[in-house]
Amino acid sequence: MEKSFTEYLEKNISEIHELSARYNGKDRKHAEVLLELVKKHVKELEELYREKDEHFSVEAGDLMVLCLEMIREQGKDPDKVMNLCYGRYKNKLAKLINNA
Repeated sequence: MEKSFTEYLEKNISEIHELSARYNGKDRKHAEVLLELVKKHVKELEELYREKDEHFSVEAGDLMVLCLEMIREQGKDPDKVMNLCYGRYKNKLAKLINNA
């Protein structure tokens, strides 16, 4: 299996996820908090995109961290998930192009 993620990324996501679970999982399910944070980040990304704000890229990176946390929260291997997603996106886009 091809790897999308480095040991450095995995180490950092693991550390972030542990801290996040301790803080965000105190009073509620951690996954629910992560989903709320994703929604807030998407809204912020939309605003930054409309404003052509250069901070957009940093917020997109934050969203990637949250998504990786959600994958970890479910106990899934991010490399396996991404390899599945690559194929899904390529197939879907190819079908859309062929049907256009």
